[in-house]
Amino acid sequence: MESIQILFPIFPLVFLTYFQAYLNRNTVIQAIKDKEMDPRWMKYMFPWKEVPKKVQSSREHYKNLHQAPLFFYLYCILAFVTDHVTQFTIIMAWIYVVARAIHFAVREINPVVLRRASFFGIAWLVSLILWIDLLFYLSK
Repeated sequence: MESIQILFPIFPLVFLTYFQAYLNRNTVIQAIKDKEMDPRWMKYMFPWKEVPKKVQSSREHYKNLHQAPLFFYLYCILAFVTDHVTQFTIIMAWIYVVARAIHFAVREINPVVLRRASFFGIAWLVSLILWIDLLFYLSK
């Protein structure tokens, strides 16, 4: 198996992050147009000014897309560098991506935590399994 294959699962997550940035921008613009939010908040981000829940939710989703996949990105790069790419690691990496994509979609449609928690959990577990697998590989 070609090691480069482990890098391809990174791209959909990066593109989801860019897409969420676009959605976040539109959410903020709409809140400003609807006069739900003072446009000066974007410049100064007054901590005492409350922002609409939809804006806060969108911002949290954007931040989550920068935080949660970091270990996955690092894993993919280390697996590539150490040449630890197998059919198992490729399948698990794509399962991670699918779980995160479903989590993304559920969060956009209905941000209730319980509806998306299982997909977050699947991604978390897959990431952990990949790291344990890499640890065993490097320990040989």
